Amino acid sequence: MRANVIHGDLNPCGGAERLSLMTMQALLEMRIDDITLTTLTKPDLSKLRNTYGKNLVSVMEKVNKINVVNLMEELRQQQEKDHQGYNYDITINTNGDAAPYYNSSFSKDNAITYCHFPSTKYHIESENVDYLKTDLGMTERSNLFTDDRNDEDIVNVKNCTTNLQFSRRKECFEILKYGYWNLMRNSTVITNSEFSRRAIVNAFELDNIYILSPPIDIETFRNVKLRSNDDDAGNDIILVISRIAPHKKIENAIYLAKLLKDNNTGNGMKIVGNLYYYYSNYYSELKQMVLDLGLTDYITFEINATLDKLLSIIRESRVYFHPMVGEPFGMAVVEAMAAGLIPVVPNEGGLTEFVPEEYQFNTIKQAAEIITHVFNQLPKNERIKIRSDINKFSNSHYINGFQSILNELLSRKLK
Repeated sequence: MRANVIHGDLNPCGGAERLSLMTMQALLEMRIDDITLTTLTKPDLSKLRNTYGKNLVSVMEKVNKINVVNLMEELRQQQEKDHQGYNYDITINTNGDAAPYYNSSFSKDNAITYCHFPSTKYHIESENVDYLKTDLGMTERSNLFTDDRNDEDIVNVKNCTTNLQFSRRKECFEILKYGYWNLMRNSTVITNSEFSRRAIVNAFELDNIYILSPPIDIETFRNVKLRSNDDDAGNDIILVISRIAPHKKIENAIYLAKLLKDNNTGNGMKIVGNLYYYYSNYYSELKQMVLDLGLTDYITFEINATLDKLLSIIRESRVYFHPMVGEPFGMAVVEAMAAGLIPVVPNEGGLTEFVPEEYQFNTIKQAAEIITHVFNQLPKNERIKIRSDINKFSNSHYINGFQSILNELLSRKLK
């Protein structure tokens, strides 16, 4: 059996990329070993190992072929019926929002789309140029996205192979709409939470959407909790884990740090996250913000930290803060909770489905009050009590759940 796993770019090294690697592992455990990875950007294996560790990334060694494609050209050929045969028994798009790859042979019986959140619908409808540049690897020079530019102005960004093939921006988004709408309606859709499921229903009026929590390495983070001691718990560090990207709203963490420092609460904040080249300006803005607010002795950035470094920082932290409102799921929140950190999160999004209500906030001021209470009122060595159902977020739960869905599809094909 031949499988095609599609993921636009593994190199941001976020939660969606981890899910893609675990999906390949699930296929291998089903003895589906003829796997192609279709992507828009060549994977940086060194960076992947640095973030996820060698064990997980070893799955890449078992991939038969890495197919780096030009998404816009692929969709254009599909739209014009100018395409060759598609020779895969099953296709799994592990982040359909970032790469809406579509083939006319797709159906709910042979294609799966893991939709973390249907944000691409709104990027396309608003003709969001940033989506083209960050998710699809396009770039602009002079008048790239204007109607009067020349195709000679089209260039590739570093390590990317996708070019914009059209002379008009509107035409580009029309073909993306063709791909994304058809992908969502002609595949079996999986998502990460009830919050995201409702958003998909509202966006596409789809039914029969599966909810399958993304895979978390629960045991690794639980072992951090077991190895922590009272001295570690006394460090009173606030931890933030997030990709350095504007939509993650890391500035909310900086505003929080200002309130905490002014109130002499905590011993500092550490922001751990992967930085991809197209968000370097945003990172510079964050560092300038820290400087302007006088927080250079309170906030530390740990960029592109290794897994071992992350675990070391977790050991010295006591509270986890999540800055993004409306997070579809929040894999880093589960990781922190598994390690015993007390999560302080917004009261909107998928993470409200598993974080205790007393640790949810509506404003940054409320978040500061919750953290102050934790530091001043709770025993130094108190960590969040992990519910027994946290295993529903484990690697094995994801693999078993994905395999069950895939077996259901395969059985339908045989009927």
